[in-house]
Amino acid sequence: MGDMAGKGGTGNLADVAVAMDRGLRVFAEFVRPILAVHGADKVSISNLIFLLSVGEGEARVNDIVKRGRYVGSNASYALKFLEESGYIDRKQDPKDRRNAVVSWTLKGLVIVEALRNACGDGGGLPREAAAIIRSFENHCFRPPVI
Repeated sequence: MGDMAGKGGTGNLADVAVAMDRGLRVFAEFVRPILAVHGADKVSISNLIFLLSVGEGEARVNDIVKRGRYVGSNASYALKFLEESGYIDRKQDPKDRRNAVVSWTLKGLVIVEALRNACGDGGGLPREAAAIIRSFENHCFRPPVI
């Protein structure tokens, strides 16, 4: 993994958390001009990540919340903003009235595609990074030994 936290990194998993936080801020700076070109300046990085997590086709909100480990109120806020702004369509899940199904609108798809095109494929890096982050999540999901 290298020196994840910059100078003074210990190789501890806490350094990974610092690096992920920094990476998300850098990503937020990277996407700002893309969002601006598409008139989406008001989309926060957390709402953008939620939009990306919807994925192609229809997705059940409960599944997105569970997979993304979202707090319910944060998910509700993101859904409301994204729906009111025209980035997603939301309807009641026909199989479970307590749940909703969401999908990208054309406006949402345009943002997602522009972002994916700007990011490129990254070679093997996305798969490697995802594996490292999954390991980090799995480790942190267990109760800490105190």
